Amino acid sequence: MSLASSIVGVDGCPAGWYAVQLRPGHDEIEGAVHAHFEQVLQACPPPACVAVDIPIGLGESGERACDLAARQRLGLRSSSVFTAPLRGVLGAASHEEASRRRRAIEGKGMSIQAYNILRKVEQVDAVLRAAPAQARRVHETHPEVCFLQMNAGLPLAHSKKTPAGRALRLALLAPHFPGQAERLLDEHPRRDVQADDVLDALACLWTARRLVGGQAFSLPAAAALDACGLRMAIHC
Repeated sequence: MSLASSIVGVDGCPAGWYAVQLRPGHDEIEGAVHAHFEQVLQACPPPACVAVDIPIGLGESGERACDLAARQRLGLRSSSVFTAPLRGVLGAASHEEASRRRRAIEGKGMSIQAYNILRKVEQVDAVLRAAPAQARRVHETHPEVCFLQMNAGLPLAHSKKTPAGRALRLALLAPHFPGQAERLLDEHPRRDVQADDVLDALACLWTARRLVGGQAFSLPAAAALDACGLRMAIHC
């Protein structure tokens, strides 16, 4: 498919954010590390389509419908979908405070996995609420749902943290981005970007290409908006 604008896949990494970008007329994917999500968008200006593995659109209580739909689709890989933070826990200074806030809202604490992405969720939320035009071009996705789609709709048998799982994900990406993953895996030190961050960002890039080509779908099909007008949908 010929691209009319850049496409970008983004995943969180130890150094901040890892972004892979494919520009119109180019065959080689560019990989870059950014400390803040706002810098990702500055480096990939409109009309670039951005697909990112982070919750966008936050509920006031309960589970987001998109997370429930993604877990149902993923089957044995369902645990890879963390419960998205509630809007009311944004700004919490510690896991204990975040759990206390969530418990006050719905009677249960916050998982450490959800807390570990809280600062990144806050970054994206602040940027998109401040600029509705950015929100229209930035889309939430989930790499495991992307890989499931690449794998003929079947959940992957191995975790991305295992050698077998990494090999399987590399094989699934190969037809879409020939020779790119291997090169990108060697570009940054592991203390900044883990191997699974690279593969996950490429899965997000795959979704960005489907979005600009009109091939992507949304979980759920009819996306709800949160209290700030942001979509609560996982695209693939």
